[in-house]
Amino acid sequence: MSYQQQGYQIQNPYPVQGQSPVPAGEFKGGFHPLYIWSIVSLVLTYSYVFIFALMSNLLRDTYLEGLSVLQTAALFFPLVITITNTVIAILLNRKIDRRYFLGASLILKYGLIPYFIAGGFLIAIFFLLIFTPVVIMIFVSPPVIICLSVIGWVSMSESAPFMVVYFINAAKDGVFDCKKLKKTGSVLYAVFGSIMQMFFCLDVAAAVAACFKEKRHIKLTIVVMVLPLVIFGVGMAILIITGSLKGAAR
Repeated sequence: MSYQQQGYQIQNPYPVQGQSPVPAGEFKGGFHPLYIWSIVSLVLTYSYVFIFALMSNLLRDTYLEGLSVLQTAALFFPLVITITNTVIAILLNRKIDRRYFLGASLILKYGLIPYFIAGGFLIAIFFLLIFTPVVIMIFVSPPVIICLSVIGWVSMSESAPFMVVYFINAAKDGVFDCKKLKKTGSVLYAVFGSIMQMFFCLDVAAAVAACFKEKRHIKLTIVVMVLPLVIFGVGMAILIITGSLKGAAR
């Protein structure tokens, strides 16, 4: 009795004429090594802020020239990660499944949300300080706001290469095709999705839409969207209760 008669199938490693070979970047799900680099990038982005603060404190009194060099380097440190991610995205393009790029991008986007919240809070504080009676803040606050904005924008761009490659491959695979526009709809979505990576909040919105379209990371996305609202609600409730208790004690 042959193997075929016993129910076994022999897989031919060489494609038969008229058949296409199995793609090298076949999606198998689960954890991918690219995610490790995204986690490393996330840790580096948070770490350099504390290292910069520590070095600034050490150099403030003795090496003012070195301090200015350090401050300039701090502006461009996230750009190094962005360039590295761009190279990785180009090298792995079409070699791994597009959904791995989406997952790697989400690690950075969702992981940096507290980072951007803290940065936005600092920008708001320095903006309000412009209107204080302290005259020097009129000259100090604007440069600080510009620096924080530049650092934030460059940090946001760290995940952009992965998302751009995802959108390009999604368009090629026809993920976003629609009945009326067919392939054009997928291309337009890829173009607008890539452009949105250059703007705060819109980049996350594009990634969230991609998650629901791919039906992946939906639970994580819902948690990330709901958790800040819950924290804000709990914080407001604590403030209200604390204020009420102080008022009653008086």
